[in-house]
Amino acid sequence: MNTTLTTATALEARAAWSTITEPGDTTAGTLTRHAGHTAALEALIAGRDALLAALAAADIDVDEATQAAARWLPRHNARLIDQALETAARHGITLIDPATIPGLSDLGDAAPHIIWARGTLAPLTRDLPERIAVIGARAATSYGEHVTAEIAADLARRGIVIVSGAAYGIDAAAHRAALAAGGSTIAWLAGGADRPYPAGNSELIARIADRGGVVASEVAPGSAPTRWRFLARNRLIAATTAATVVVEAGVRSGSLTTAHHAAALGRTVGAVPGPVTSATSTGCHRLIREADAHLVTSADEAYELLGH
Repeated sequence: MNTTLTTATALEARAAWSTITEPGDTTAGTLTRHAGHTAALEALIAGRDALLAALAAADIDVDEATQAAARWLPRHNARLIDQALETAARHGITLIDPATIPGLSDLGDAAPHIIWARGTLAPLTRDLPERIAVIGARAATSYGEHVTAEIAADLARRGIVIVSGAAYGIDAAAHRAALAAGGSTIAWLAGGADRPYPAGNSELIARIADRGGVVASEVAPGSAPTRWRFLARNRLIAATTAATVVVEAGVRSGSLTTAHHAAALGRTVGAVPGPVTSATSTGCHRLIREADAHLVTSADEAYELLGH
């Protein structure tokens, strides 16, 4: 990709923006929606004045535009963009327009610029009612992992795609159960699709990509996961599923962020109850009591959340 000559294709321009901005940057979303990714990239490459003019044309106020330019201009690096594309090719990572993945457009200007994915891509394009998020605590209990395995395996056998974040605990249990049942699963990563995280789940993440599932990310290959990227990643899990089931979650669990994203998007939220003495079920009980989450105790009840 020769970004110095602005000869980027639409997908390459989208890829460039995924390296220039952090996930969920709504200012970039507004600009690229108004001007298109290629024209927006050309304005950025032309320099600060051209970028500010493009931002003004997109009705972005001066202060917000000035802050955006200060964030983006130092991050544009044609060599790094080319390296990301080369790494993608080397690892069998495909560039996907997010508009082709049901649910992502519901994020509006916070939608990702592009999706980098490896594995079998078909699960990403399945209809929303055929995908469910099964998520929860990293420090899961044996009870949580057992319930997760039962729900995920049963749903996978019914042809439902199990979506999660490849973390330790509940996420990993959901992915493993889906694979063991011969089903399909999607792992949304907070870092690059070539960079398995956590390292202890590298083998699991590789198996997902090799056995009919897909490993996907909105950040470029080689990108490191950060706290913000983990939080932003959660909105992708929520957006690309018709329902989110939280199996275990502490009071400050990131899984609650995913559940709140799902509710804000009009998706159905379910939670599995646990022992009242278990700290890893506190978040689930709060979702049921305060956020009108559906109580889920079986795969049948989880399946009902999808509207089947």
